[in-house]
Amino acid sequence: MTLFNKAVFSIYQFNYPSFVTTLQIIVSIVYMLILEYFKCLEIESISLKTATMVFPLTFFWWLYVVSGVTALRYLTVPMFSCFRRSTTLLVVLGEWLLLSKKPTPQGFFAIMVMVTGAVIAGATDLTFSLPGYIWVAICAVSTAVYLLLIRLLKDKTGLSQSALLFYNNVLALPVMTSFMLMTTNEIRDVAHYPQIHDSSFQLFLLLSASQAFLLNLCIFWCTTVNSPLATTVTGQMKDILTTGLGMFIFGDVTFEPKNVIGVSVGLTGGILYAYFSYRDSQQRAAAAYTAVPSAPPANEQAVSIPVLARGNRSVDDQTSASIDRSRFRKPHTAGTS
Repeated sequence: MTLFNKAVFSIYQFNYPSFVTTLQIIVSIVYMLILEYFKCLEIESISLKTATMVFPLTFFWWLYVVSGVTALRYLTVPMFSCFRRSTTLLVVLGEWLLLSKKPTPQGFFAIMVMVTGAVIAGATDLTFSLPGYIWVAICAVSTAVYLLLIRLLKDKTGLSQSALLFYNNVLALPVMTSFMLMTTNEIRDVAHYPQIHDSSFQLFLLLSASQAFLLNLCIFWCTTVNSPLATTVTGQMKDILTTGLGMFIFGDVTFEPKNVIGVSVGLTGGILYAYFSYRDSQQRAAAAYTAVPSAPPANEQAVSIPVLARGNRSVDDQTSASIDRSRFRKPHTAGTS
């Protein structure tokens, strides 16, 4: 979606980020209603109490989308991706404070590599843009808060992933529309856009909006099933493709050796972080598996149950063909019979 949004602004010169974001929200709502009609998603009716609880999520989602789209107007895709990786550091700090999850030494080292790469890249960026840097900083902070809120609100509200996403889009629509009408002239300017009736442009814009829906659906799913950190880790891997393509597609990258080194260092840190996080998750899974007892406690006897047999075998033969039922035992409390 980063590449498509950048293409909308750079190739088609459609510099109306608020309109693009509003269109993405509308398309997402329409898609979700269609999927609900065909019983592919569960969407609950909107309640004021739940909407009040979800609104902070909506606000930071709106802020991260608007700041991200706006930052792309000023920054190249490699620089945008490089600074967006600082989101990982903020998510780690948030999980530490809110969920009591401490980063491993290897993970912290990888984060420092990412931050170092961003500092080098920023200091040597020949296309330096202060507004772009400010907007991408806002984007990183709001993205981290957004990911943490998804996990917290999922547990607090009891909503499914799809229901939480639907709430988010419904609440975001009036927020985004009000912002666009009160602070910009984009509605008027879009009406006079030269290619507004070009079918190829309309298709491209629809694809961009559709990708926004798919992205949010995957973000909600990944964050609620796994964790906010898992979402940021997988995001590091797509940066390999985004950064590589972004260097050559749009022609707005000014190659400078130190800047390329900075971007590469940041990308290396993202890859290391993804590797360390995956390795740690595998080790935890293996430790949990080996911790499962394979035999009953010493004070619990194995119970044999008869296995039904076919043919003319005797009852004694059937009884002797038994299995250890201890594997199916239920935990019992002392003092109960």
